[in-house]
Amino acid sequence: MKSNAEVIVIGGGIIGNSAAYYLAKRGLSVIVLEGSDHIGNGGSSRNGGGVRQSGRDVRELPLVMYGIKNIWPGLSEELETDCEYHQDGNLRLGKNEKHKEILTRLADNSRKCGLDVRMIDGEEVRRINPFLSDEVTCASWCPTDGHANPLTTTLGYYKMARRMGVREGYRAQMY
Repeated sequence: MKSNAEVIVIGGGIIGNSAAYYLAKRGLSVIVLEGSDHIGNGGSSRNGGGVRQSGRDVRELPLVMYGIKNIWPGLSEELETDCEYHQDGNLRLGKNEKHKEILTRLADNSRKCGLDVRMIDGEEVRRINPFLSDEVTCASWCPTDGHANPLTTTLGYYKMARRMGVREGYRAQMY
């Protein structure tokens, strides 16, 4: 196997495989180096799959908002893999005044960037999710947030990247 490329990506999780895929789509030669024997063995197989804009640093919001509007809706078709993406919204919960202050600040900052997010009270929270505790007194609600299956999405990017010529490099030995 050829051991050089225009780009070497470190990590075979969702970020590494998606980066490799999009770089290969632009015609670059890419090698992905993964320290594990399994693709997506780190955080990409051990998280809740949130595809969210709410609660982010405002510097991240333009890119995340672009992805949610332009990439995620058609990603399953593009990757020929069911990413299990659904856009059902996201609640960020609070149960005291300090939580409410933090959530309000995050929501206010996000709205300034054009994100549809608002504060709601405990009663409205339980209309959205009736199984939440009465201890929840407030939440920020972003209806355009969603969820996806991080492992199948990672594997979809991996499959398509390989199809486009992305190669796996030698596995790094951790000492």
